[in-house]
Amino acid sequence: MAFEKDYYTLVASLPEIAWDERKLPLTVQEFREEAKDYVTGKDAALLDLFFLPNDNAQVLRLLNKQEPDPALKTVYPLRQLEEEVQEPTVLPLYLREFITDFKEERLKYDVAPENVLSWMYYAYMMHSENKLVREYAEFSMNMKNLIAAFNSKKYGRDVSREVIGENEFALALRTSNSKDFGLSMDYPYVEKVISLMENDNLVERERGLDLLIWDFLDEAVVFEYFSIEKVISFMLKLMIVERWSRMSSESGRKVFMELVEKFRKSFEFDEQFIIGK
Repeated sequence: MAFEKDYYTLVASLPEIAWDERKLPLTVQEFREEAKDYVTGKDAALLDLFFLPNDNAQVLRLLNKQEPDPALKTVYPLRQLEEEVQEPTVLPLYLREFITDFKEERLKYDVAPENVLSWMYYAYMMHSENKLVREYAEFSMNMKNLIAAFNSKKYGRDVSREVIGENEFALALRTSNSKDFGLSMDYPYVEKVISLMENDNLVERERGLDLLIWDFLDEAVVFEYFSIEKVISFMLKLMIVERWSRMSSESGRKVFMELVEKFRKSFEFDEQFIIGK
């Protein structure tokens, strides 16, 4: 059995965070800096996995000849990403493959490029040696797929163009015509997600979805105490708290409303959202 590093000192030093935390005890960036003193090697790479979506977004911008987004906090420095787009050598395998496929105009899947990249990213995560990473990646992908399928059906879009992955959950979303896509019996959270998606209050909806992720993390590490899994769980929870902490500010609310408008336009509907206070 492989030796598992004990992170007693790090975990013991971390502040308690609650779901309804109003005051951020520390930022995600501060946590990452603190963790560097304890988490190294393969475990450090596990933490980086959860920030790679920013690298994905930046790479996609560069491939599309767009200006890089300075707001994206990527794992790899911007200059390195710019070099990798020209000749990929050190990025994670899925990202190197995507860059090559994009430039040769032979993407793996018949969906939008950003969905192809997400598909490859989640597949990469689900092949991790770490059980929590694998389970979280599948849970996260399932949630995103379910939301995409629900919205696609609601607004008359092709579900198969929005759903990613090849697991049984994704297959059911592409083929089932029932309201719950025939998934509720095996996946209890499906009914909760659908119920949340039927709520016109976007803030309540988003908080409810984040609470499902929070509950998943609680259950996933219930018997973990000072392991890398406990560290990962804390980090993911902190990311949720930080996101809502930013949304509570005036600038955060502005960004939130911009996201709402972008979402509205993507589906071209006139539905009025009720934004809670």
